[in-house]
Amino acid sequence: MTTPLFLFRNLAARPWWRALDALGDALAHEHAREHADLAGYYQQLYAALTDHAVPDLASAAAIDLLGLESPLSQLLMGTDEAVPNGLEMGARRDLTRMMTLLRRDWQFEVSRVLDDVLPPLHALAVSDPPYDVAELRGLLVGERGEGAADEVGPDAVDAVLGWLAERYRRHGAGPLARFAAFRWDGTLRPVVYPVRVGLERLVGLDRPLNRLVDNTEALLAGRPAQHALLYGPRGSGKSTAVKGLLTRYHARGLRLVELPTAALVDLPDVLDTLRPRPHRYILFVDDLSFEPGDSRYAPLKTLLEGSLSDRPGNVVVYATSNRRHLVSEQFSDRPGLYDDDVHGGDTQNERLALADRFGLTLTFPNASQQRYLEIVRGLAETENLLLDDLDERAIRYAEWGNGYSGRTAQQFIDTLKASSV
Repeated sequence: MTTPLFLFRNLAARPWWRALDALGDALAHEHAREHADLAGYYQQLYAALTDHAVPDLASAAAIDLLGLESPLSQLLMGTDEAVPNGLEMGARRDLTRMMTLLRRDWQFEVSRVLDDVLPPLHALAVSDPPYDVAELRGLLVGERGEGAADEVGPDAVDAVLGWLAERYRRHGAGPLARFAAFRWDGTLRPVVYPVRVGLERLVGLDRPLNRLVDNTEALLAGRPAQHALLYGPRGSGKSTAVKGLLTRYHARGLRLVELPTAALVDLPDVLDTLRPRPHRYILFVDDLSFEPGDSRYAPLKTLLEGSLSDRPGNVVVYATSNRRHLVSEQFSDRPGLYDDDVHGGDTQNERLALADRFGLTLTFPNASQQRYLEIVRGLAETENLLLDDLDERAIRYAEWGNGYSGRTAQQFIDTLKASSV
């Protein structure tokens, strides 16, 4: 590498940066005209950009400046801290070098040396990058654009550094800044294409939805928000309600983390990961329930009732369950005269009291035939599928299938849409 990166060191591992650095190094030497690898370096840079599915070199740089963690992003994330002089000098040096490279016309330079017409390093993707990088890209290459060889002055570097600092303060960097939904499997894995569902599709659930929305609004506003248990039969809309919150509030900084029941033992690690982030997080535990003797609920119990560690103000748990008390109970579990547990009643209460530790319990009712038909009519109106025999066909579909529920209503509407009637 010709010049090391001081602050944005993670960029050094990116294929496009390695190829670009090698290409610049080769062209800088007098023997560049005889350099056997010059065409190879250019091809590697071209391949790195096409594999990265970005339209041009400047877009690749902008995406990685936003998507990779650095000491600068970690320091500024969620704070108003000033940038220390040492970090500022390192950032300026890195950005000056990067912007100088981005503003060169590599196609022209290499083609002239090789006396060959090479494909350009732009117009390489038919779609935009996964999130908006246009403003940062423009700052990196200047008004005349990529390949214009504009001089990189202090003002241009100041503009990029100021833009990045503000972005890092509001969003941070890395996958947690880039994506809206995640799954935990020992680490946070982004969900690239999360389900998009509107809360308006949950017909007849105004009461629980309004309370859930109010609680989520409190979380987004930085006010105390309650952990919530959404209880009700299968197919009643519990999971859809939580997913619908992401659709509605993603733009306001809400993020959703799906946490399997089996991973509740990792809850302290999840909280430590999310605590310093500037966004607001819902830990989504779907179909939460425990069997007698199951100790996995202990970390959840600790979070719900408090411990020595301060609860993160930007995290709440929204759990769904078909069981009101979360822990299955047999008649044989109830304390009796000859029970070996001296304090059997206390043990039973400990198992059943987990649900009571949620500050907000929302009941999603069973779907009677009447309510099922109301849901069907509401969804059909949204999809412009109102038919003369809609009720009759909906009842027949439910009786032949999974019974009356909001899920069945949605499946029925999907069937109508597929049959194009």
